[in-house]
Amino acid sequence: MTVAGLSPGRWAAARGAAAALGTAAALGAAALVAGCGGGQSTPHGPASPRAPAAAGSHAAASPAPSGPATEIVSYPVRVGGYRLVNKADHPVGAATKDLKFPQSFSFAATARDGYYLPGHQKHQIVYLIAGRLAQGVPPAAAITGYLGSFSGRELHLTTEPAGPLGGAVKCWVAGGITFCMWADNGTYGVFDYQPPLGLDTALIHHLAGLVPRFRQAMERAHG
Repeated sequence: MTVAGLSPGRWAAARGAAAALGTAAALGAAALVAGCGGGQSTPHGPASPRAPAAAGSHAAASPAPSGPATEIVSYPVRVGGYRLVNKADHPVGAATKDLKFPQSFSFAATARDGYYLPGHQKHQIVYLIAGRLAQGVPPAAAITGYLGSFSGRELHLTTEPAGPLGGAVKCWVAGGITFCMWADNGTYGVFDYQPPLGLDTALIHHLAGLVPRFRQAMERAHG
């Protein structure tokens, strides 16, 4: 089944509706693709997050993070079959620095974002925002802080395998958009995408499966 991509205006409207449901924070996150032989609607521009989250306030109650200390060493132009592109689906050589995301979320020390397109399949695009975790913020606190901006409107919240780099991975659905977030001992990242109608829950695990692939291409353990 192939679903035509949304125009930039319609995608903005869909994300605006998500924000009205308390998911404004998600609009700075990342879009995935899809799979299972079918195409997805194509995002053409996230709105800026507007709901601050005080991740640091959760640090004392958070469990000790699992896995090694990590850092993001690159935002590669290719991850498997995915190619870094701009909003017009043209190849680019670098991700874009995002200044608004760290201003809105205290767990984020830095942020860069970009779109990843698999081949010429314009309806199967990934949008990712990721960066360095603020000093002293545990992975669980970062995810809790981000989820807090949804005001309890998230559905189908799942815990997914984190992989060899450790940390935590959570996925959920809100406002018709599917999200996955990782946070570990030094980095964080968020994916989001708008799946075909009725497949948002079914494709949570598909989206979660992309997380370790991107992390392995972007991160390195150190110390």
